[in-house]
Amino acid sequence: MLALILSDDALIHHRLSASLSKRGFQVVLSESRAMATAHVRAWAFDLVILAERVNGTLTHSVALSAEKRAPFVKTVLLTDRKDTDIDELYDLLPSLVSIVSPTVSPELIGKIALSSINGPNPVPPREAMHAHPSDTGASSHSCAGGRALRRLKR
Repeated sequence: MLALILSDDALIHHRLSASLSKRGFQVVLSESRAMATAHVRAWAFDLVILAERVNGTLTHSVALSAEKRAPFVKTVLLTDRKDTDIDELYDLLPSLVSIVSPTVSPELIGKIALSSINGPNPVPPREAMHAHPSDTGASSHSCAGGRALRRLKR
């Protein structure tokens, strides 16, 4: 999974990249809107986390560029806005899944990011995905590779 973090705050970069890396993301950091736009035009990101303003400029165009390149992208917007127009951002940015204060813990933002990618069903641990059915107590008929195991037994 590939994630982009756009912020002009080095502390946000550091904390969020550590949180996302623990969750299996490869993280690209950007401090400018122009560089972030170049990144989203070159790569298909799964996740984009944006500070709403970088150096005083709105970053919404980066989210729209990311959607054009990868329609499946999920966007998390970091802002402290509390006005009533904030809900209109969900109409403006179809990929927007969450609006979060930048002061929220990076661990919580990491959980929001991962659940936005995986949906309501968590990803099983890597060991369980590669375990042999006899190790987990499952029959060969109930695992995803059941047909292949039945063919090998013949």
